[in-house]
Amino acid sequence: MTTSEILAALPGLKALVIGDICLDRWCNYDPSAAEPSRETGIPRLGIVSTQVTPGGGGTVANNLAALGAGQVAVIGVRGDDGFGYELEQALAARGITADRMVKVQDWQTFTYTKLLNSQTGDEDQPRVDFISTRPLPADAEQTLIETIMHAV
Repeated sequence: MTTSEILAALPGLKALVIGDICLDRWCNYDPSAAEPSRETGIPRLGIVSTQVTPGGGGTVANNLAALGAGQVAVIGVRGDDGFGYELEQALAARGITADRMVKVQDWQTFTYTKLLNSQTGDEDQPRVDFISTRPLPADAEQTLIETIMHAV
């Protein structure tokens, strides 16, 4: 098949992405707004805008949707937290179905925060990653397995 034939066929395709569906947060900071915290004296970065996109396996789903795939859905784990809500909103905004995401209480949604200098556009500060260092609870793992088994 040629590239144009492949692209022409995409609207008729369904895709299911299973994996680490993460949230990417792109935070633009203004270096001129940096000043010490009044409470602690520790320097702060003044975030002036934030954009969120699906990350990890969500990037794959995002790219499939952007290429025009007919239906794109994801299966993964997210916390029952604000970042999980932002992730679902970012997926929905791109037409990606997230109703099979397993929502876990007291679990932190994997979120990767990039700090971009608004004057240069460079990512020149350390990333701030929200991660979980404990295993997925057994009941959530079982729900995830059942969700995958019913999907395929």
